[in-house]
Parts: sequence; C-alpha cells; structure tokens
Amino acid sequence: MLHLSAYKEQLFTITTCLLFVSIILGEKAQAVLSISMGLHVASILLLTAPTALFKNFFQNRAMLLFSFSFLFLLFSFFYSNNWKYLAERLQIKLPFLLYAVIIPSIGSIKPSQLQSILKVYILTIVLTVIGILTNYVLNFDAINQLYLESKIMPGPINHIRFSLLVVFAIYLCYYYLKNILLFKQSKATYIFLSALLFLFIFLHIYSVRSGLLALYAVVGIALINYFWASKNLKHITIASVLIVSIASISLLASPSLRNKITNTIQDITVVRQSENPNFNSIATRVASYQTALIIFKENIWFGCGQGDLKDKNDALFKQLYPTVETPIIPHNQFIYYLAATGLIGLGIFIISFTAPLWLNKGYTIEIIQVGYVILLLAFQFEAMIETQIGVVCTLLFILIPVLFNNNITAKILPRT
Repeated sequence: MLHLSAYKEQLFTITTCLLFVSIILGEKAQAVLSISMGLHVASILLLTAPTALFKNFFQNRAMLLFSFSFLFLLFSFFYSNNWKYLAERLQIKLPFLLYAVIIPSIGSIKPSQLQSILKVYILTIVLTVIGILTNYVLNFDAINQLYLESKIMPGPINHIRFSLLVVFAIYLCYYYLKNILLFKQSKATYIFLSALLFLFIFLHIYSVRSGLLALYAVVGIALINYFWASKNLKHITIASVLIVSIASISLLASPSLRNKITNTIQDITVVRQSENPNFNSIATRVASYQTALIIFKENIWFGCGQGDLKDKNDALFKQLYPTVETPIIPHNQFIYYLAATGLIGLGIFIISFTAPLWLNKGYTIEIIQVGYVILLLAFQFEAMIETQIGVVCTLLFILIPVLFNNNITAKILPRT
C-alpha cells in the first residue's frame, strides 16, 4: 500500500477541500470549478513520478477497467456526424480517464487528513443549506408555490445533484459517529449528530424526489449492515421508529413537501392521460425516454453515436412533442447511453463504471456501497455525467469512498 508524504497529503487534502467549495460555485463560476479540478489533479501528478503513476494505474484492475467508461466513447468518432458536439461530450467526461489514472497513486492517508476532508465537506454542505433555508424563510409563500409548478426552492446548483450531495453528507456524519472511538469522542460528536439531524430534516423540506429516494436507500443500507454485524434487533427497531417519526413530522410540518406530493400526483396524471408534457417534470422526462427508445431502435447494437444524439433527440421532440418549448436530453444515464451507443456501449459502460464496486470486494465496504447506490439512483432521473458539475459530483462519490477504502485495506480504518 502506498503512503503519501506529509507534504503530499496536505496538498492533496487542501485541493480536495477546495474542490468541495468549487462544486457549490460550479454553475455560477465554471472557471473556478475547472481550476479547482486542475489543481486537484496536479496535486497528484506533480508529486508522483510518471513511471510510478502509470505502473500504479496498470496494476489497479478496478481503475484500469474504470477508464473504459470514457474510452468506449471514442468509437463514436467513426459514426457520428456532429463532431463538435461529440468533442464537447468527450471534453466534459475526460476527468473519468484522468482520475482513473491518478487514483491508484493516492494510496492511504492519515486519519487526521481524512477527518479534515470529511469535516470540510460536511461544513460546506451545512453552510450552503443554511443559506438556502434563509432564502426560503424570507420568501416562504412564493417558494412553496413553486412546488406546485414542478419547480424547487432556489439553490446554488442543480437541485438533484445538491440533494445527492446532502445525502452523502448525512452518511459521512453517520460514518463519523459510528467510528467515534477511532476519532476520539469530543464535543464534535454532538456537532456531527446535530448536523446529521439538521440535514435529514432539510432534505424533507427541500423535497427533491431523487434525493429522498437516495436518502432512504442509504438508510436501508446502513441499517442492514448494522444488523448483519451486530444482530441487534432492538437498536434497529429504535432507529427505524426514530427515522419514521422524523419523516412523518416533516410531512406534517413541511408545506413544500406536501406541495411536492400534490404536484407529483398531478404530473403522473399528465403522463397517464398523455396530456401536454410541457412544464411537467415527470411527463417531460417520460417524453425524453420515449424519444431515446425510438433512436435506440434504429441501431440497437451501436446506437446513433454520442455526437448525433442531441440532434436526433431535438428533431423527435419537435415532431412528437411540438408544445414542449425546451427539449431535454434523455433524463436517464442508462437510456441516454442506450440511444447513443447501443447495447454494446451500454454494456461496456455498466461493467467499467461499476468496476470499483465489484472488483477487490468493493461491494463489502459500506461507504463504497453508499457512493454507488447514490449514483445508480441518480442515473435513473438524469443524465448526470453530461455536464461538468455532474461529472465532478460523480467522481466525488467514487473518490471519497476509494480514499476510505485505501485506509481500510491498510488497516487504518475498520471495514464498516
């Protein structure tokens, strides 16, 4: 197992924390996000010999296979007509290849550095949530009305991605509390517990469907793993009752959540009755699935090519859903790749992208389970890795678990 020098650890920790902050600024200052990612990559590249970098990469089966989640897209050059759009897609997804190469050279780092990364991430999310809730309180009625119009309370980045970042922060709070003896019990214990409860309640007020689904999936994973390890049914029952109580109180006390449920029912009705999908989030998503499947059927093995998907999709929206003012790309990452790269491309993507989960028994490490469950659920609701910030968030949910897993492998941290 590799061990970073003290200087390298500090530089890596600082640039990782900077990346967290830049994600929140990402959609308003994309240059900041690009610079932060560049510094983060440089913190590894500048302090690792090129020969060692590639040796580590080729010896790491999981990351070697993961690199194909980018490389397989290069085949689209042979049958895409819109090379400009294809080049844009490849540029956005290039970090998948870069991080596949550099992650094996990170190795294990001191628990104190991991703790700093964990704390800065949670603090960044908590401060952002405080800002969102402050605006919510100041514009209470107007924002609640947005939830009846398939909209969401204003935030710094896309609401789906932010809700997933909150879910991960909740899990990291739980991870800290679960390993409290490792990090030494202190006043921080109560701070992390307060942050966990605060973010848990916020997520119900924020009322993003995919975020809530991911939250309860993560809760389910944590409860199952705890029961499997402890066989303590009493603790599981108490925790389940507490979680259900908080969720029930949130439903009763949160007008935004009630309005979101009302809007969801209305949106589903639009889909069932084949009404105008315009300005209805679920109905528009379903329309994007239907156009993608039409494109897929034209070439089930190789798809239409990554470069041509948007053009074909926009044309089908104009033909089939002329009332939709702004056509959207297929809002499901798997369906997106099914249309763009066919069954072969989708198969390559699924196998390569999930390699860190199923190789080297990654599926036995809870934090890796959590990172992938969040991502795989997110992929059901949007083509997450078709934007720069979506790529960064995706890598974040893989990078942090890998960091913890490296220390688990080095026997610095426990497996669960």
